[in-house]
Amino acid sequence: MIQAILRALSAHIPGHTFSAGSLSVLHEGRFANAIVYLYQDEHYQLIIKDFSSRHWLIRKTIGRLSVRQEFNAITALQHIPGITPLCFRPGECTIAYSHIAGQTLKDFAAEGNRLSPAFCIELEKIIHRMHEAGRVHLDLRNMGNILIDEQGKPAIIDFQSSLRWQRFPLWLQKFMRYADITGAYKAWERYGTTPLPAHKKQFLTRYNATRKWWVFRGYPVHRMQVRVQAFAAHVMSLNIVQNILEKFW
Repeated sequence: MIQAILRALSAHIPGHTFSAGSLSVLHEGRFANAIVYLYQDEHYQLIIKDFSSRHWLIRKTIGRLSVRQEFNAITALQHIPGITPLCFRPGECTIAYSHIAGQTLKDFAAEGNRLSPAFCIELEKIIHRMHEAGRVHLDLRNMGNILIDEQGKPAIIDFQSSLRWQRFPLWLQKFMRYADITGAYKAWERYGTTPLPAHKKQFLTRYNATRKWWVFRGYPVHRMQVRVQAFAAHVMSLNIVQNILEKFW
C-alpha cells in the first residue's frame, strides 16, 4: 500500500524521488475513515488521506465522495492565506495537500497559551474570504480544525464537510455561514487574551440559542449528507447491486 502511494505521488510530481522512509502514519482511522499519512523530506511536506485499503464499498462511496468534496473545497480556496496552497488527487480515493506546520487551537491553549485579538480578527477575515469564494466549512466550532501556524497566523484544515453555500435557501445559507463565524467567536471567547467584544458575544449567544433547536446539531448539512451516504452504502451492499457494479468497476 505504501509503495502504491509513493508511485501515485511520483506520477503527480514527476522528477522527484519519494522515499518510504519519509512516510509515516498520523492516524489509522476507523474502517470507514481514511488512513492519514505525513510525508516529509527536504522538498515536500504533504498530508495524504487514503481510503484505498478500505473495503470496496467504502472506497466506492464514502471514500470517493469525501476525497472529491475536500479536493473541490481546497481547490476553490487555496488562493486564501491560511488555506493549504497545494492540493491534488493521486487516486480516485486519495487526496494529498501541503502540510501546514503548527498546533491546533485546542493543543495551543492546553499549554497555557492564549490568542491575541489580532489573531482572532485575522481568523474572521479568512472565514469571510472563504464565504466570498462560495464555500462554507461547517466544522469550525471544532477547535481541532483551526491552527496557529509557525508564524503565529491562523490556518484552517479539514474541508471534508465543506459545501457551496449559494445553492441552499437563504435562511440556510445564513445559518451555515454563521456556524463558521461563530467558530471564530467561540475560539476568542475560550482562548482570547481579551474578552470577546460585546456585539460578537451577543451574536454568539443568539446563534447558540438557535442551534439548540436545530435537528442536525454540530454541522447540520454534513450530518444529513452522512445519512444519505449511509443509505447509499446500504443499497450498494445488496448482492444484486454488487454484482452489477463489479462488471463496470
